[in-house]
Amino acid sequence: MLVNLRVLFARLIDITLLRAGPESLPASASLLAIVIALNFAVSAIITSIIPTAPSRLSVEFLLDTVVALVWFQVAFALVNKRERFVQTMTAFFGVFTLFLPVLLPLAISLLPYTIKPDPANPPPTLSTLVGAALVIWLLVVLVRIVKAAFEWPYVAAILFIFGLRIATALVYAMLFGIPSKPV
Repeated sequence: MLVNLRVLFARLIDITLLRAGPESLPASASLLAIVIALNFAVSAIITSIIPTAPSRLSVEFLLDTVVALVWFQVAFALVNKRERFVQTMTAFFGVFTLFLPVLLPLAISLLPYTIKPDPANPPPTLSTLVGAALVIWLLVVLVRIVKAAFEWPYVAAILFIFGLRIATALVYAMLFGIPSKPV
């Protein structure tokens, strides 16, 4: 079991470093379930450690997961490539899980600066630059996963990922309403 997890971790690192695609992962529904559970576990641990984490963060992670699963399932059905769903989602959530321990604390530390921007108190430059670089890297990796899975050009893969983010925001707004602007 431990050997299999090490192999999975090595393949996810290869995907993150753009040396492999989702096709390098095994097509196992149980592995996908484990990766999704690991994604939730990592996010729950990080959220519980950070005292300033928003209270709805776990609900947002659950919503992100469900919307992503439905979004990809519908897209694979439309292009008639259903057999690629499990490997693609394993790569998608696996890579996301690798980025969470770094991105989540950075995002939470920068959250006060985005909620109530104050020109006299700008966000820390290093945190902002590191966060931006990591988000861009994550976007590149996710776009490459989508490109490999659907065999689309990069522009279509980028639009697909942005469409997923928009769909998630719309579902969140429909369920919880649009958050009011703090005064």
